[in-house]
Amino acid sequence: MRKQWWIPVLVIIFFCVESQFVNFIPSRLFSQYWIIVPRFLFLLLIFITVYYDKKLGLIYALVTGLIMDIVFIDILGIYLFWYPVTIFLVSLLMKNWHANLLIVAFVSLLAITFVEFGIYGFFSILQIANMPLKFFVFHRLFPTLGANLAFYILFSYSLKKYFTRLRKVRTEEEGMFQS
Repeated sequence: MRKQWWIPVLVIIFFCVESQFVNFIPSRLFSQYWIIVPRFLFLLLIFITVYYDKKLGLIYALVTGLIMDIVFIDILGIYLFWYPVTIFLVSLLMKNWHANLLIVAFVSLLAITFVEFGIYGFFSILQIANMPLKFFVFHRLFPTLGANLAFYILFSYSLKKYFTRLRKVRTEEEGMFQS
């Protein structure tokens, strides 16, 4: 099986892990007021965009955003909008910056912050969430960034290695068929 066919499998695995993450974390480890939102799939999309293919990352952002809207939210368009827009902005940012793991970590945290504020703003406008901004920042955004940073630290090296190897294989195959 070609290595590029593992990308959809990874997307499905990350989607499932992300949706079940809260069930496996003991609640006594964290404050009862903390809301931790895993964005593991979004981090995978960032890795696809930065280290493999920008266009493919954007396509996966559109598809997974739609699936997230269908599965988790009754309103279509929140994730369908914020995921691709943020992935596009990440691809624009990474054109000018070197793609080492420290820079990508910073950009990933920035992108997660952008998505979280976008979703919070959308829910506030629709009056679905009545969470004050200070509570959102200290009880949802910071714990979310911390959990996703821990996930990033654990898996970033292997994801970078996989996607750079995949890109190298793809460019070698493309070069083989050009004359």
